[in-house]
Amino acid sequence: MSKQEFLDTLRRALARELSEGEVADNINYYWNYIEQEIAFGKSEEQVLSELGDPRLIARTILQVDEQREEDENGRSFGYQEEVFTANPDGSYDADAGAQNDPYSGGGFHGNIHMHKLTVTDWIKIALVLIIIFLVLGTIFRILWKLLPFFIVVAAILWVYRRITDR
Repeated sequence: MSKQEFLDTLRRALARELSEGEVADNINYYWNYIEQEIAFGKSEEQVLSELGDPRLIARTILQVDEQREEDENGRSFGYQEEVFTANPDGSYDADAGAQNDPYSGGGFHGNIHMHKLTVTDWIKIALVLIIIFLVLGTIFRILWKLLPFFIVVAAILWVYRRITDR
């Protein structure tokens, strides 16, 4: 299966129940994910095999969307997760054992991927840290210059309290 076939299958499966915008968001997410993994040196075939069946991904997306809608409408009382696994014959089964424990490992079979930081992400993080250090450095420089004033005021207040307490 090629990347385009994967995305087309995912699009068709999602288009039945999601708005065009939500479908586009999901397709863009997976397109970007595949491109990013290829940029990290994986082959297209390797990335697609790691992702698994796009129909299975679509079922999981639709199920999560349904749960989110139920939560927003106040109809859901408690968290229940249903995970789908693919059968060799092309059908899907819901894994009942994956309920209430997102760490049980049931159902996803390695299809959850952590976001890898890109060079631009690291640059953004570095810039934010530099700005934080510059702001803190400026604040401490100002406080350092005002320190003699604070010492004098504290000494005067201390002497005043000593005099008035007697």
